[in-house]
Amino acid sequence: KRLLRNRVSAQQARERKKAYLSDLETKVKDLENKNSELEERLSTLLNENQMLRHILKNTTANKRGGSGGGSNPES
Repeated sequence: KRLLRNRVSAQQARERKKAYLSDLETKVKDLENKNSELEERLSTLLNENQMLRHILKNTTANKRGGSGGGSNPES
């Protein structure tokens, strides 16, 4: 009887380990997918930031160049 209980216990331990590893693999896949989404979002935001900085630089340069050296209304 003891040998049988030991075998059953060992089988249950193997099944728990298999379920645990399966759960970990699922979590890894989910985290990899989330990481890919975040990297894509980061790339989009970096591009948008660069574009907005470029627009701001051009707008600022146009204001300075187009003022004709007159009085500065902001001061």
